Amino acid sequence: MQKKTNKTKPFLCIELLNTFSEKEITGLEQLISCPYFNTDRYVIKLLPALKKWVLSKSVFTTDLQCRVYKQVFAHLPTPTHQLKKKQSSLLNMKMNSLMRLAEEFLSIETMKENKGFKQDLLYPQLLERRQFWSFNRHIKKAKKQFEEQQAKGEKQYAAQYRTEQNIMDALYSNGKLIEEDNLPELVQNLDIYYLLNRLSLHLTALSIQEVSLEKTFYMSSINTLEALLNIPTYKSHPIIILYQANIRLLETKSTTAYTDLLALLNKHSASIPRDMLKDFYTICISHCVNQVKKGKLQYNQNVFELYKIMHDKNLLINDNFISIAMLKNMIIIACRQNEFLWAEQLIKDYRPFIQKSVRESVYQFNMGILAFYQKNYELAHSRFILVEKINTAYDINVRIIILKCLYEKEKAYSEPIMQSFRTAEKYFKNHKSLSAKGKKEFQNFIRIFINLYRIRHQASKMTIKRLREKLEQQQANSDKRWLLEKIDELEGGFRAFY
Repeated sequence: MQKKTNKTKPFLCIELLNTFSEKEITGLEQLISCPYFNTDRYVIKLLPALKKWVLSKSVFTTDLQCRVYKQVFAHLPTPTHQLKKKQSSLLNMKMNSLMRLAEEFLSIETMKENKGFKQDLLYPQLLERRQFWSFNRHIKKAKKQFEEQQAKGEKQYAAQYRTEQNIMDALYSNGKLIEEDNLPELVQNLDIYYLLNRLSLHLTALSIQEVSLEKTFYMSSINTLEALLNIPTYKSHPIIILYQANIRLLETKSTTAYTDLLALLNKHSASIPRDMLKDFYTICISHCVNQVKKGKLQYNQNVFELYKIMHDKNLLINDNFISIAMLKNMIIIACRQNEFLWAEQLIKDYRPFIQKSVRESVYQFNMGILAFYQKNYELAHSRFILVEKINTAYDINVRIIILKCLYEKEKAYSEPIMQSFRTAEKYFKNHKSLSAKGKKEFQNFIRIFINLYRIRHQASKMTIKRLREKLEQQQANSDKRWLLEKIDELEGGFRAFY
């Protein structure tokens, strides 16, 4: 008789701790050992037990729960196969206490990394305790740091606005607000922070609408900002100018808006915080990719050049990691432009910055891309087979490129391969994670692909000329360039044959 297994439920504490680095776990151990933060000896025992048996290793099964319980509550009766209700409640209570301490640790770490949060808590306390000398020293240092910053965005102006607000509170506490005030500085920093934040939200809304046909935002309130945006101080602000240029590009999708934005990025890049600069270049790349999907293949070179700029400006690494989606796109576009040496160097350079759990699969995928574009289809196929599940985008790409490898390798019509194409068509049609726009792009690709394969092996009445017309009429196609190349090859072969 098969033993009945209990379905394990997620534990929020474990899910949170699984996001901690080794250094953070060590810091948390030090925090919970400090009596100021924690006096519960069972919580002190709990973290090492979870670290030994549960974290990053397994789900918290009933057997593991018993093992952890035994380690933490050694003086209590030992559970057998499953925790009893009281035992489970006791363990959950300590897990909740550990989770609160983990959250407190993250709050402290955030304050250490972002001094603005610390100031928000410290300055009012100094004023309340009438420690004006100490307060003024902190304020002077904060204002000097702000003035010396070359690249200032929403975060910096928000912090400076709060600093000016604290200065006003100090003047009020000292009874000096009438004879001395900082209202112009307070208002200006509030205005700029508001404008940057509001323009950022509008840009986000336009970006979401760009990728999702289901989303529509009515943000007509942006029009009420015109008077504020026309004040000379704000009108000449580099980031406000760039936000407006990005918005124009997403609204008009014009070549003029694109070239204007690139010129402004080149002019003002030193004044833009690194994370914002990355976002602005990413919007430029998205515009060019959309142009490629519409058949304007010359924009592939623009995409390549933009990625080179981001690489050269060191915009691709965040918190010691690279976006595997961006890395994949960079390798593909470099290969499309026959920049194979550059692509191979990127794969090597960024390999250490990929999460360990998917590092090998991402490496095999990118090396497979390199082999595919170098027309080594056997090697490419062998590498893609080694790619384990990474995420939806990678899984879709693996599926499509394996089909392309089969197309390139097979010299005769094969019904099993044809069935693979039909399976892929059904996969895209029923895929729940893809947006309507994404589904349309992939479905259009696979339909043209199937017809291309059939025409190549004289298994269709459709002409290659008609297929080209159908492809050129499509506004959305996930890889129009490759399909056009294959059509060109077939047409050249047919002309040589006749």
